Amino acid sequence: MKKYLKNLGLAMAVVALLLSMASCEKDDNTINENTDAINVNAAVDACSELEALCKQVSTLISETAPTDAQCNSILSEYVDDVVVPTYRLLAEAALDFRDAVNVLKTNNDALHLKAAADAWLVARIYWEESEAFLFGPVGEDAFDIDAHIDSWPLELIDIQEVLANEADGLTGQSAWLLDAEVIGFHTTEYLLFRDGQARASITNAELKYLTAATDALVWDCALAYVAWAGENNVSAGVKNAFNENPDVEKLFSDRPNFQNFGDKLKNATGNYAGSFVAALSEISDGAADIASEVGTTKIESPFINGLVEEVESWYSWHSLDDYQNNIKSIKNAYYGGRNLSTPAATNSLSVFVASKNPQLDSQIKAKITDCITKIAAIGTGGRSFYEVVRDNAK
Repeated sequence: MKKYLKNLGLAMAVVALLLSMASCEKDDNTINENTDAINVNAAVDACSELEALCKQVSTLISETAPTDAQCNSILSEYVDDVVVPTYRLLAEAALDFRDAVNVLKTNNDALHLKAAADAWLVARIYWEESEAFLFGPVGEDAFDIDAHIDSWPLELIDIQEVLANEADGLTGQSAWLLDAEVIGFHTTEYLLFRDGQARASITNAELKYLTAATDALVWDCALAYVAWAGENNVSAGVKNAFNENPDVEKLFSDRPNFQNFGDKLKNATGNYAGSFVAALSEISDGAADIASEVGTTKIESPFINGLVEEVESWYSWHSLDDYQNNIKSIKNAYYGGRNLSTPAATNSLSVFVASKNPQLDSQIKAKITDCITKIAAIGTGGRSFYEVVRDNAK
């Protein structure tokens, strides 16, 4: 009996220990979930606050009515030092990505697959850094490049059907005509990555699909650059790529209001009909739009709904980098240059706002930094946003 009581006591102790461990684990999970929710909410709130500040800039522009010359100076710096250089880098990176894919065609191994994946990541950065100016040529009323290049979630069933039935005969030109959900950055990402890493191998059908989809991606990136800069103001390599697909050239020629768009914006011509205030407001309106999209669509919605498939760039686990680069696009647009630590000294939107409302200017600059910091904090512990959403899904 005594032995029995000893064993019973041991058993009870073990049960108590297990319950304690379970309780601790539950507490740890609760703490983790609460921490994730706190970090997500902080980032969402910061994006919302940045959106509101950018809208105040649009109101300020309307109320203060800057002169045409002031608007032209700010818009010229914005186009020449932010928009056009970003699209140039994007188009050139897309060509580098295609070069890597072409090498992969004759060296289908893990080393060259990783090289193609790395090249994809570089191009992806420049695209995300362009999202504060998703108006004009890239918008749905023009060439619809944004939807064509960056639609998500993917239609995986349709992608599998392409792989099974069309990959052998798929060309870049035919791929460019497919639905947006089966081409673009996220389809090429799906073919290159799994769980945040470059895949170890790729089938012949996947490689043919990747080759065609990469051509389509190159043409969209080239189209964005040509439309903003003008066909005669881009490098020979980009111009040659742009001229490869007659469907792309026809689309471009059919929409003259979006050709040489940088000049149209700077001079308030074309669709702006001489309204320099409307043209200048595009900068702050574009910034407000992407701040809202990052907070609400890209971060809040997937987390609240617990849907990993709603997470952008989740095959490469590049989501949080994407979102931070979106905010950097706001910074570049507002500061009047790429990767500046302080705003351009003369003709940036920031300098104009500071001359009218110094407090608003200070708030915007601080909130841009705050947004980037809080988005990065979502991945505390080295986790991707995909993992955060997955781990918190109910």
